[in-house]
Amino acid sequence: MILAALAACAAPVTLPPAPRTLAGEAFGTTWSVSWRGAPNEQTAGHAISAVLDTIDLRMSSWRADSELSAVRSGPGPVPVSEETFAVVDAALDLAAATGGAFDPTVEPLMALWGYRGQQVTAAPTDDEVQAVRAAVGWTRVALTRTPEGPHIDAGGTALDLSAIAKGHAVDRVSAALSALGATDHLVEIGGEVRAHGTGPHGEWRLGVDTPDPAVAPGTALVSVVALRNAAMATSGNYRSVYEVDGAQVVHTMDPRTGRPHVSAVASATVLAPDCRTADGWATALMVLGPDAGLAAIEDRPELDALLLLRDGDGWIERRTSGLDAHIPSARR
Repeated sequence: MILAALAACAAPVTLPPAPRTLAGEAFGTTWSVSWRGAPNEQTAGHAISAVLDTIDLRMSSWRADSELSAVRSGPGPVPVSEETFAVVDAALDLAAATGGAFDPTVEPLMALWGYRGQQVTAAPTDDEVQAVRAAVGWTRVALTRTPEGPHIDAGGTALDLSAIAKGHAVDRVSAALSALGATDHLVEIGGEVRAHGTGPHGEWRLGVDTPDPAVAPGTALVSVVALRNAAMATSGNYRSVYEVDGAQVVHTMDPRTGRPHVSAVASATVLAPDCRTADGWATALMVLGPDAGLAAIEDRPELDALLLLRDGDGWIERRTSGLDAHIPSARR
């Protein structure tokens, strides 16, 4: 009788609706989306595909028919969409802010060191590095507007947006879902993430991987980060490493020297209001290193960062002063 009375008086528990999910492939990597409520999977899938297809057609360096390919091959200014213009503008702004540690024209150096095809079996000579560096340089890229619209002149460089376009695509997919009424959602493309609205914990909680190449992604976490209406991106060089002439070659390239940049930083995670910004800064921090990198982020109150530094067989954390606000365990 008592149990029955208690049960009758108990307030009904309302559980949040189970999230809808979709996943696929784009830009040579994978993507996934989770959201609650409308729209249905078919409507969301069409919207996501439309965004990703448009960005690929505009910013792919692999497609011969993309806007970016036209810019790379065209002599002088080439007409482009407002979207491509905006992303290149953001890339050049970041290059300026980092003193060239981030450079969207670095692709020839990546190819020289074996990261656009087969690995090299011997380190390039100083003369070879300098010859390729002559074809690299973000200051040679020019943005102009005419009565016909925006134009980009690559200045003879191999302009490439791979270090920032994924983050931009995450933002665009997030905006598309919001426009369809999915105000609570999580968008991920190749590990770059944007969270909007509320998640299972009132916020969306995301893990930062252990920087160990022997550990599969998502199986061992260094930290958990809480996001709401914010984005997160992580860059690391601990999975794509090989040796040449007894030295490590990593895919983090320092455009200022023309050589792979091996530093104490194993991975860099950046939190920002948008994923395009987080994506670009995560790449830049791998080159800037812990001291200059964290100082640059501290000067920008809208950003926070977590660096994992190699320390013997383990690692140590360095973080910006505002990051604890995003770490659930640090709030207790």
